[in-house]
Amino acid sequence: MQEIKPLLVLAAVLEYGSMNEAAKALNMTPSAVSQHISKLEQRHKVKLLHRSTRRLTPTDAGRELQQYCLRLQYALGDTLQALDNLKVEAAGELNIALPSGMASVPAFQQALKKLRQDYPEIQPILHFSDSLVDLKQGNIDIALRGGEYALQAPDLIARPLAEWRWLICAAPDYLSAREPIQRPEQLLVQHWLHYLPIKRIPMRFERESYVLEITDSLHCNQISAVYQLTLAGVGLSMQLNGEVATPLAQGQLQVVLPQWQLPALTIYAVTSYRVQSAKTEVALKILQHYFADSLQRGESAV
Repeated sequence: MQEIKPLLVLAAVLEYGSMNEAAKALNMTPSAVSQHISKLEQRHKVKLLHRSTRRLTPTDAGRELQQYCLRLQYALGDTLQALDNLKVEAAGELNIALPSGMASVPAFQQALKKLRQDYPEIQPILHFSDSLVDLKQGNIDIALRGGEYALQAPDLIARPLAEWRWLICAAPDYLSAREPIQRPEQLLVQHWLHYLPIKRIPMRFERESYVLEITDSLHCNQISAVYQLTLAGVGLSMQLNGEVATPLAQGQLQVVLPQWQLPALTIYAVTSYRVQSAKTEVALKILQHYFADSLQRGESAV
């Protein structure tokens, strides 16, 4: 038991890259941090860190031990979180980080209504941002994210909610004023809007394939702005079918080249710990239910 603290101190030093920063995070003095590392090295007769006036880097042994120290750190965090959960009811502020486009998704809207109706003691706070929010630094309980960037840290837990496919969309007014788009090559001369660059997007239709890359496109720093300007007929854009199911059904948007299939993106609910507070747990269950239900009803289909 006496060696757990030095290992946690080592984990912090390796995470922050300096004695001073680790000391701040652990609410200790830098000298106390240094003493824990020195005692650990002396006790086990192994050098764990290269120290210099300018840099601090792990030795080969330190790098080997790092993964085990991090596991210990995460396990302790989960344990303390579980202990807190035992005395917490489904109440209080619930911070949810989500992209701006999620506001128009029926499954999310229904889940939010259900949460507020059944758990009035929970106070949702929605943090709309199209950049990747640090869950621990931002005090976020749940983050809704998509694709490979869902887990930007190894200790995050991602629960899949849905798999949405990319579509090329445009307003009827935009399409009616131009020649019909019948081939992918014609996409290159259209007006485009984007949040993320449209680079090397594979498209498939039966045995044909095409790689879409648009260099002349109007950049918007918000996903919701791309959506609104596409509705207004400014140009084409790539949209996730789960986010545009309603305007497609109402005829406000049309799918361009619907026979061509684009890649899919998995949407996740991401949390910092595997064991959740009561308020987070009920919100996760509601989100999973409504997103799964929307897929069964085909709300995100083309």
